[in-house]
Amino acid sequence: MNKMDLNMTSATETEEKPRGLLGKIGRVLAFAAPVVVLVGVVALMFLMFATADQAEEKGDAPHPPAVQFAVAHSRPTTISLNVQGEARPRVEATLAAQVTGRMVWASPKFVDGGSFAEGEVMARVDAADYQLAVVRARAQVAQSQEALTREEAESELARQDWQALGRGEAPPLAVREPQLAQARAQLAASQAALRSAELDLSRASIRAPFTGRVRERRANVGDYVGPGTPVAVMFATDTMEIRVPLTDADLGSMRIPVGFTASAANAGPAAHVTSVTGGRLYTWEGRLVRTEASVDARTRLVYGIVEVRDPFSSRHAAPLAPGMFVQARLEGSSRETLVAAPRSALKRNEFVYVVTAENTIDVREVRAAQTTADEVLFREGVADGERVVVSVLTSPRQGMAVTPIDRAGESTAQPAAAPQEQLDIRD
Repeated sequence: MNKMDLNMTSATETEEKPRGLLGKIGRVLAFAAPVVVLVGVVALMFLMFATADQAEEKGDAPHPPAVQFAVAHSRPTTISLNVQGEARPRVEATLAAQVTGRMVWASPKFVDGGSFAEGEVMARVDAADYQLAVVRARAQVAQSQEALTREEAESELARQDWQALGRGEAPPLAVREPQLAQARAQLAASQAALRSAELDLSRASIRAPFTGRVRERRANVGDYVGPGTPVAVMFATDTMEIRVPLTDADLGSMRIPVGFTASAANAGPAAHVTSVTGGRLYTWEGRLVRTEASVDARTRLVYGIVEVRDPFSSRHAAPLAPGMFVQARLEGSSRETLVAAPRSALKRNEFVYVVTAENTIDVREVRAAQTTADEVLFREGVADGERVVVSVLTSPRQGMAVTPIDRAGESTAQPAAAPQEQLDIRD
């Protein structure tokens, strides 16, 4: 190796040493930079928290929450209740023929909706056979009557002959008592047969069992009918009933027990029945006459019966017909003094928050006598003049202090007396 080569090798080694040192320093700085930044951020946050203004602790107690209240007022009122139901006749019957034959005549009113009075003939079955049966029965009665008359005469003659012999009391056979009894029985049987024949003849005329209207006609002239064959469905028009659902709260507000039946002493609540038909409002007057003696197992309801008398009378603008869906307003039998408050005063349908004189909450469990969209009425639990909370109160508890505010927005809380300053007097 010559001298020139040695010089070039030395120069190369000299250049590689600074480059290796710079690489190591760069790698150290690459790892150290994030750590330096993180430490700086932590230091800056510590400095900010250390120099920030500290919140001053207040020594005063927290201010009681503000609530709006309304004053409850007592007033004479009558409890009313709105219910709905379907009208149905109190009496409805399926009329059937009682004798066999062909229907030969029907009344012009024997149609769907036809009106009949009690006992009026609706249709007739061919009565020729029954008329003949009556004639035969009357002839039999005449024969039996003649036989009885003859036996009575023969018995009287036998009694006279026995007395003429002077043998004392006559035996029954001697005076023909058995023959006389048989003749009397024969006459009674003949008379019974005559009544049966006359009854069958009368049954050939199908009559209305009560005053009412025909709901459905099921037989026409020319039809052959027999005993039990339906010919029409008829309903009475003297009384119409409306079956209405009542809850336990409804029964309590109206003071009606389960199984109630109207009497002379308690006629039951009056009912104002209304229905809209053909765009017009029609009204009828009725009364709640009874409640069923059982509770529906599925709905837990008790059904009451509202009775409307003479619903087809001409004094009504329209008849209360079966099948009509109606509304009924039940009214209590007497006026009573109740305490009224806004509807919002009743919380969860069972609680009222009363603001006491010390501006604390008195939580009371109550039962409303009646609830409407605007107000609630109480028989007990709330007194006249008491302040009841009508606003939302979160997490209420007994004895909780509040700041009562009337609806005008003015606070009615009594301001606390300012403490007197103690003066340090030095001589």
